[in-house]
Amino acid sequence: MIDYDLRTLPAAGDLTDDARGWAHAVALGFGQAALSDEALERWWGYQCADRFRLRSAWPTGPTRGLAPHTPVATFASFDQTINTGNRHLEPANFITDVTVRTTHRRRGLLSRLMRTDLGEAADRGLALASLTATEGSIYGRFGFGVSSLVRTVELHTGARFGLRPEASGLADLPVEIVDSATAAPLLERTFAAYHAERRGSHGRMHWYGDYLTGLWNHEEEKPDRRVRVAVAFDAGGEPRGHVSYRFDGHGERLKVIDLVAADPAAELSLWRFLASVDLVDVVEYGHFDAASPLPSALADPRLLVTTKVRDFTWTRVLDVPRALGARGFDADGEATFAVDDRLGFADGSWHVAVRDGVAETTRVEDAAVRITADALATLYAGLASARTLAGAGLITGDAAGVRALARLFAVDVPPACVTSF
Repeated sequence: MIDYDLRTLPAAGDLTDDARGWAHAVALGFGQAALSDEALERWWGYQCADRFRLRSAWPTGPTRGLAPHTPVATFASFDQTINTGNRHLEPANFITDVTVRTTHRRRGLLSRLMRTDLGEAADRGLALASLTATEGSIYGRFGFGVSSLVRTVELHTGARFGLRPEASGLADLPVEIVDSATAAPLLERTFAAYHAERRGSHGRMHWYGDYLTGLWNHEEEKPDRRVRVAVAFDAGGEPRGHVSYRFDGHGERLKVIDLVAADPAAELSLWRFLASVDLVDVVEYGHFDAASPLPSALADPRLLVTTKVRDFTWTRVLDVPRALGARGFDADGEATFAVDDRLGFADGSWHVAVRDGVAETTRVEDAAVRITADALATLYAGLASARTLAGAGLITGDAAGVRALARLFAVDVPPACVTSF
């Protein structure tokens, strides 16, 4: 029986052999090529800038054929913010780069790494953790619930494209194609405005600036000269939205890498710009917001086709009173519920009273309504109603209590996120 040591390497200082081995283990876990020396240096710079915690599992005894400085499981986390509604940005523990080598699975390594990381996050006073998942069946057992969806769409442009007269007047902000070498500060300002407004938005890492401007392509390990950036400005010259894009194929298809807008006028102006690009027949975007004004603004709504919808961010509540206190509620009211959390972080019975959009949560002895930890995360995000979750068996108990939960956690606009991590 092989035993394992868990280690944590803070991303700081010079790139070490252990850090190189950690990065190569991640590449192996996701079926990617080993990083070049230049890519490793860039990767390490990004990790240090965001103060990553690189966790790993190492066999304690001799192994056959395992290269030096090579962990058999990896797990990274860092702190960023989530928009929890009403313009509140809550610090949270972001998790990424989770891998277990095929030959070392079913030995509890992910569970040990997860418990360690979540425990430390709770000790730091964080109420939430978040991740994105390559497989949808892994993280529910750790109390993570789906908190936003990602939607891929194709917009057919050309002569058939047009906006309704009522919307056309909104899409009149000037849009300029900006120099990729100087675009990053503009993109930071437009994202900051979006992040402050959009429930469910997650803060971004330092590598985003280079990626969205084409200065560095992580997959190709070189600059991407196909990338273009356009920015929508208001009358005062303030950037209100941006789009990063490139041409695929022979130019007839345009792929949007990132589209961020602080308001509907900026978003519609960017879509009108994309639809006007010469020789393009189809614009594809993989992070389309379900609350976007574009479908209603199109003269022919059938020009916009959804090709895929799937889960995107997964959230985990670590501290119920603090998480609810940080949430922006769109309705006042009261509800009582109990949380069943196998890891213990959110376990207990709670009464929440919301006044003027602010929650006050107290622990109670018992509750007629029970909810699983992963369902609590989905309810907290505003992605699904308590009634829907009850229909799936994730909330049980008194019907009146379920209705109270549904009313209290209802949101005016569903959550959305355009940040990958």
